[in-house]
Amino acid sequence: MAPVRAVIPDDFELPVDAFDIPLCYQGDLSGVVIPEGLVRDRVRRLAKDIHAEIGNKPIALLCVLKGSYKFFTALVEELTNARSACTEPMTVDFIRVKSYEDQSSTGQIQIMGLSNLDELKGKSVLVVDDISDTGRTLAKLLTTLKETGVEKTWTALLLSKRVKRHVDVPEDFVAFEIPDKFIVGYGLDYNQKFRDLGHICVMSPAGIEKYKNH
Repeated sequence: MAPVRAVIPDDFELPVDAFDIPLCYQGDLSGVVIPEGLVRDRVRRLAKDIHAEIGNKPIALLCVLKGSYKFFTALVEELTNARSACTEPMTVDFIRVKSYEDQSSTGQIQIMGLSNLDELKGKSVLVVDDISDTGRTLAKLLTTLKETGVEKTWTALLLSKRVKRHVDVPEDFVAFEIPDKFIVGYGLDYNQKFRDLGHICVMSPAGIEKYKNH
């Protein structure tokens, strides 16, 4: 049976004033969509779903920086607990991905972090990313890993946004399905701000305007 997604309705937002929000972000957010405690509980279940699928085999976790760093840290912790009886190791690696998308683009991506992608050749890899929306960058990353010689890939996503995909990508393990809103927090940024925010929140129009040129 496929893992069950936690679906956030289009009109669901909790009042910002009901949560502990850093003073520096006062007025920048219109609502809390997913409180931090709910994220951690959901990641715990996601780790169990991942372990049930992958089982007792060696697995390499690949963190796509920067946005997924908090999700990745929590997932590694929960997977370590879920795999406590495993006799095969779990390894971790970190990359940054830059995509070049314009009218003349050849659709290339630049992968930074791994000294050599050949390190993943022949391995089973769980790609851990923060959010799926257009699907372009994740699709290209998965293609690159396949061309490198990775034996098997899965994806673990913190968020899957309900928007039309330009490219269909496998979303094997998804913590939350969310509406098409301007989301920040729990590692997701807006011009490098809000990564430290514990809750997943919706930006306010004032906040978007405030940071758009930063």
